[in-house]
Amino acid sequence: MPSNHFEQLIDQLKPVVNEPEFDAIFRDLTEAEDGPTRFQLKMELRRLASPCLQTVDLRNRVAGDCQPYEFLGRKHYFDEVAKDLFERGLKIYQGVFTQDTYEQIMAAENNNRVMQEKERELALKRDSQHAERVATRAELAQDDQVRSPYLVDTFHFGQYPYRAEERMNFTVEVRLADSNDREVKALTSDISITGLRVRVDKARLGEVGEPVSVYFTGLAKEFTLDADLAVPYHIIAVDQQGDRRYLSLSRDENFSSEQFDQFLAQFINGYKKRYRINIDNTYQALMNKGHEQFLMPRLSSLPVYFSLQNKQLHADYILSTDNNRHIIEDWINEQNNIVIGSMFNLRRSRYLLKQLVDNSSASVTLLTFSITARGKIHYYSAMAEELIKSGYWQTFVNFAARKASFRVYQFRLKEVQTEQAWQPQSVPLDIPIPFRQQPPSPRVKDALQSIQYLGVLTDITDSMQCFAGDNYDKSKVRALKTFLHAPAIPVRTKEVKLEFTDLRQEQRFSYRSRCRLRLGKTRRDGMIMDLSVNGLKIQLDDPLSATIDDTVLVSLTGFEKQHKKFKLNDLPYQVVNVDMSGTTLSLRTADSRDSHEGRAFFKYLIEKHRQQLQLVHENSSLHGLELCLRNLYCQSPPTVPLFFYQNKKRQITLRRAGLSSWLTVWHQLLNSLPGSSAESLNIQPVLRGDNLHTELIPALQDLSRADKPERKLLLIKLYREQSESVLQTEWQAVDALDSETINAFIDQCLPDAVFLAVQLELSRTGRPDTQFVQAEMSYLSRYSAHRANELEEELWQVYGIADTLNVTEDLLKFADLDEEHRKRQRQRIEQWLVH
Repeated sequence: MPSNHFEQLIDQLKPVVNEPEFDAIFRDLTEAEDGPTRFQLKMELRRLASPCLQTVDLRNRVAGDCQPYEFLGRKHYFDEVAKDLFERGLKIYQGVFTQDTYEQIMAAENNNRVMQEKERELALKRDSQHAERVATRAELAQDDQVRSPYLVDTFHFGQYPYRAEERMNFTVEVRLADSNDREVKALTSDISITGLRVRVDKARLGEVGEPVSVYFTGLAKEFTLDADLAVPYHIIAVDQQGDRRYLSLSRDENFSSEQFDQFLAQFINGYKKRYRINIDNTYQALMNKGHEQFLMPRLSSLPVYFSLQNKQLHADYILSTDNNRHIIEDWINEQNNIVIGSMFNLRRSRYLLKQLVDNSSASVTLLTFSITARGKIHYYSAMAEELIKSGYWQTFVNFAARKASFRVYQFRLKEVQTEQAWQPQSVPLDIPIPFRQQPPSPRVKDALQSIQYLGVLTDITDSMQCFAGDNYDKSKVRALKTFLHAPAIPVRTKEVKLEFTDLRQEQRFSYRSRCRLRLGKTRRDGMIMDLSVNGLKIQLDDPLSATIDDTVLVSLTGFEKQHKKFKLNDLPYQVVNVDMSGTTLSLRTADSRDSHEGRAFFKYLIEKHRQQLQLVHENSSLHGLELCLRNLYCQSPPTVPLFFYQNKKRQITLRRAGLSSWLTVWHQLLNSLPGSSAESLNIQPVLRGDNLHTELIPALQDLSRADKPERKLLLIKLYREQSESVLQTEWQAVDALDSETINAFIDQCLPDAVFLAVQLELSRTGRPDTQFVQAEMSYLSRYSAHRANELEEELWQVYGIADTLNVTEDLLKFADLDEEHRKRQRQRIEQWLVH
C-alpha cells in the first residue's frame, strides 16, 4: 500500500494474521475505512502471509559472508542480516517462511542491488543540488591524470630563501664524532664554507642542536688537508628519508682557520662548474616571486599601512595598483587629499586592536557613502557592528544603497614586522650579478619605522548590494549624522604606486575640480572626480534625468581662470553611464577623428602639468619605499589566488595556488580537504563536476588584459551524510545576484551544515615581470640552464588568476542573520576544521 497509514495498519495486523481472533481485531482497527479499502488490506495481508517456496541464495549478492541454512529440506545461503530477518519472520508467522519475509530479505540494506540503487538515487539527488561527495585521500592518487583538474601545486608568498654562501653539490667521505666520542662515517651531499649536508646510515647519531666534530677524511686523501683536523659544527636540521638520515650542519662561529676557509673557497670556486652549485633556494625564490608579480598588478584589494598614535590607527601609506584605484578615488576629497584614514577613528581603532589581543588578525565590515554639496564632499561610514547594535542597520543600508557612492568593504588588520620589508635576493652577496637590489636607505628605514599594522581593504559591494531594499524609516535619516566624518583631515595618507605596465587604454587621473553641466535647458553644478584625454567622471550636486548616449555640454569652471587660452565652456560630451541616483555620470568625447577643445585641453594639461598630477596621484614618497611595502604585503596576503595556465595547444588548466602565512578559514578549509598537503591543494570538491570549464575558464576567455576583474560569488554548504563528507556549491554572477536565492541557500545550512561564501575575482594576466627577477634568473641560468628555461616557459604560460576571498561573515550580516546563528556557524566551521 502506498500510504504510510496503511503500511502501519499492515504492520500491526501481520503478527495476528493467523490467529483465531484476527477478524475481530481487523474490524476494530479498520472501522474508519470504507469497504474497498478493507478488502485491499485483507488481500495484501493474505499475500504477505502466504508460504514462500523460493530458495534464497545471497552469494555474490550481498556485502557480507554467506553460510548455508537448512529449513524444511531446502538449503538457503544467508548472511547475518538475512538470517536474522528469516528467524524473526518465523516467529511472527508461527514457523512459516512467508512472502513477506522473502521480500524483506531481498530488500535489505546490505543487498548489492539495493545499495547500488540507493547510491544511484543519492548521486542523482546530490547532482540536482550541485553537491558531490568529497573524495578520500586514498582516491586521489598522485598521478598526472588525477592531478590535472584537482590537485593544484602551491607556492608560498614571501618565501625567498637566502644563502650567504654558495653550496656545491659534492659527495665525499667524512667522519662525524659526537660529544660522547661516538663516531660514524658519512657522505656529504653539498658543501659550503661554513655549512654541510651529510647522509648518515645510523640513526643513533643526529639530533637538532647536537654538537658534532667533522673530519674531512675524503678530501685529505686528495689534497694537502690535515685528516685529523676536527672542525666543530652543530646540527640545525634533520631529514629522515627511509633508512637514510640527512643532517644539515652549521659550523661553530668560534672556529677560526683562515687556511681552512681559503682552501674551501678555492675548492668550491674551482669545482663548482663541474659539480654544480645547489640552486634550489634560487629556483624556489623565482617561482614565488614570479607568481607574486602576476598577482600584484591585478590586486583589487587596497593595502593600508598603519602606525599607532595616541592609541589610534593612523593610515600612513596605501599601496596602489590600477585595479585598486577605484577604492582610492572614492576617498579623494575636494582638496585632492586622500582621506581614507578618517574611517579609522579612535572608537574603531580600539575595537580592532581589542580583537588583536586574542587573535592573529581582526576583521570588520565597513559601509560607506558620500554626498557632494556646495563644492564639498561629505563622507559617512559605519561598522556593521555599530549599525546592528544601534538599530540603524536597515536605515543606513537602504538609504546609502540609493547613492552611487555606496560601498561595502571587508577590512582585515594584522601586526607586521618592518624587518620583513627588506628581502635580499637569493644570490649570495659576494657573487657579482646585474640589477642587484640595494637595501633601503636610511630615509626609507625611517619612513618604515613607525609602521606597526597592515590593513587590507577589499570592495565587496557587488556581492552585498542585492540585500538592500527601498524601505527605511525616514525619521531616522537625520540621525545618520552620527556617522558623518569630521571636516578636518586627521591623517594625510600618502599613496605609493606600484609601477607596472598600465592596463588601461589611456591614463586616468583622480582630480577634483568644479564644473557645470547642461542638458537641454537644465543646468547642474558638479565636481570632476577623474579625468583623461577622452573622458570625464562627474558627480553632480543634484540629480539629472540623463540617459546613455545623451549629449551634454560641460563647462570647466574650475579650470577657466588658470587656462584662459582654451575655450572651456559648453564642451560636448556623450553620456556612457549614469548611476541609479542620477548624480554620477561617465562621459566621453565623440569620434576621436573630430577636433574637440576638451580633448586638446586635457592632453595639454597631462603633458605640461604632469608634475601637478603626480604630486597627488603618483609616487610622492621616498624612492624604494614601494618595494618595501610590496614585500610587507607579500609576506601574508589574506586571499588564496588560483593561477590558470595555457599550454602550446591552447588548453587552459588550473595549475597553481598561492598560500600565505595569514591563515583564513577559507585557506584552512582547502588545506583540510583530503589530498591537500604542503605542496598541493585538493580543489576537486569546490570545482565539482565541470565547474572549471563552465564557470571559470569561459569567463577568463571573455576578458582582455586591460579589463577590470570579473567577480563571482561561490556559496558552499559542507555537511556529512551517511558517514560521508559532502560539499554543495552554488555559483552566482555578482551582476545578477538574487537575495532570495542566497537566503534560501543559507536556510538550508542553518540546521547542521557549514556555510561559506567566497568572492572570486577573475582577471587575465600579461607577460611575466622578468625585470623584477632578472638577477636571480641569470644566476640560475649560469648553473642550471634547463631549469631556468623550464621556469621561464612556465611563467609565460600563466594565463589568468582567480583571487579568492572569504566573505562569509560579511554576507551573513547582510542576510540579517542574528549573532547567535553567526556564532553557531563559526563554531561549526571550527569543529569541521578540527575533525
